[in-house]
Amino acid sequence: MARGSCVSLNGRRMTKALLFLVGLLLVLSYGSSASAESTFYLDRLKIGGSPDDGVAIWRPRMKQETVFFGQAALGWQHRPLRGDTVMNTAGQPNPVQDQFTTYFTAGLQLVERLSLSVTLPVVAFQSGSDPCRAGDASCEHKDLNQVVPGDLRIDGRVIAYRSTNRKFHLGAALIAWIPTGDKVSFTSDDSTTFGLQVLGEYDFGKVILTGNTGLHSRPHNGFNAFRVGTEWTWGVGGFIPLRQGDYRLGLSVFGSTGLVDAGTTKNALDGSTVFTKRNTPVEWMGEFRMALGRKKAGWAGAAGGTRMSAGYGAPDVRLLLNIGYAFSLSDAGPKAPPPAYNLEYEEPVYSDRDGDGIPDDLDKCPDEPEDGKPPFPDDGCPAPDVPDPDTDMDGIPDKDDACPKEPGPPNVDPKLNGCPQFIRRVEGSTEIQILKRVEFKTSSTELLPESFPILDEVYALLSVNLDVRKVSIEGHTDSRGSRPLNTKLSQGRATSVMNYLVNKGIDADRLSAAGFGPDRPIADNETADGRQQNRRVEFKIVAQE
Repeated sequence: MARGSCVSLNGRRMTKALLFLVGLLLVLSYGSSASAESTFYLDRLKIGGSPDDGVAIWRPRMKQETVFFGQAALGWQHRPLRGDTVMNTAGQPNPVQDQFTTYFTAGLQLVERLSLSVTLPVVAFQSGSDPCRAGDASCEHKDLNQVVPGDLRIDGRVIAYRSTNRKFHLGAALIAWIPTGDKVSFTSDDSTTFGLQVLGEYDFGKVILTGNTGLHSRPHNGFNAFRVGTEWTWGVGGFIPLRQGDYRLGLSVFGSTGLVDAGTTKNALDGSTVFTKRNTPVEWMGEFRMALGRKKAGWAGAAGGTRMSAGYGAPDVRLLLNIGYAFSLSDAGPKAPPPAYNLEYEEPVYSDRDGDGIPDDLDKCPDEPEDGKPPFPDDGCPAPDVPDPDTDMDGIPDKDDACPKEPGPPNVDPKLNGCPQFIRRVEGSTEIQILKRVEFKTSSTELLPESFPILDEVYALLSVNLDVRKVSIEGHTDSRGSRPLNTKLSQGRATSVMNYLVNKGIDADRLSAAGFGPDRPIADNETADGRQQNRRVEFKIVAQE
């Protein structure tokens, strides 16, 4: 597969998904009544759809790499619009009794700073009763369409500030609602509306607190004695990550209130909508979320809650299930081609009198088995009686040494006999593996004494392996703190290690030191374990015979 083909494939998949979404929108939008009086958009849940969002709270967090993401959710609301809210007499039937809503989201995150997404809500079923008495001409009678789309939501988000320790995040979101819903069945405001949100979050370690607040500019709309208009919206949430983010518990409280005076609007029951009972919906929701797969690219969750006020759109009970997936843009490696043909052959028959695996016609000693010892380990003859070689000069013969090129102490375990305790040089690899971290004083280039045994083993390995002509000592840090400071610190630590080896007796021409700061992480800097792995010193073989 050619370089970049994976990107093209993912792009085609995303294009197909968007075309399907548009097609679904057109089908569901067809047939909405254009002549009946408009109602308003009832659902007060601005569902989150990005990989790190809560159900009802938008988090100012984005992936470090560029990703496409998608989510599907199904929610049930019981009594989201009560008769007492829209009529001036108590005990009226509920215009919307039960409502099942699906939410489809697709989006893109870029460079850990920008995000763009589209969400289409679709009411799969809703039921309700006409709140008007028979023959009451002054009351607006209502007969709901059961299956209708909602207004299409387009979100653009930006991370405006991120602290150096990555605990505090501040962002903003610009939202547009496109009137694709059914204006007579409480799923549309019947015009394009806009919202602006401020998103903030602080990570306390075991608990993450998130808040949203902003304005939603809406036209004056309503039903019978109830009216809506421009609103102030808000929400706060707390999240508890478990098992390094595999699971997450959350609790959110969100709501809104009107900012306009509807007293001059026909049939308006209330004047000002600011903090009035009908125009101030408040809900709470608890949620559970789990990561899917080893790479945590997918997620699934469940949430539920109730209303805390009698405002419109806040149901007596709300339940929701969601599932999503995010994939990054990366090149895919080429696949091996299938074999063009298979060869079949018969095993040749040969004579081997001494049973050493070397045919008699090639065996210089056909009646004496080969012992595999130097100086001629494959000529068919046993080696002359000479002392067993000890390549790494650690006092353990190569035949008993599990690591014949790496000096190490004796060990009763044959697999560890003659092997160093803290380092490994894997055959064919260009890296000298460090099994125990090289330690320094905090924020310093000074080596701690517990690092000396590790570096002594590196010294011993380089002393007996003169075929290793050049080794690069590379220092790395995590992402906390400024990049210039981390780069300087990693360079100083790599130089300290090099000086230690030179002072032990290694030729300085065989060594070099380089610091890369936070630029080459091997683990997730969002976790304490990942940051600890990223603070490291590596030894790379850059030249050998």
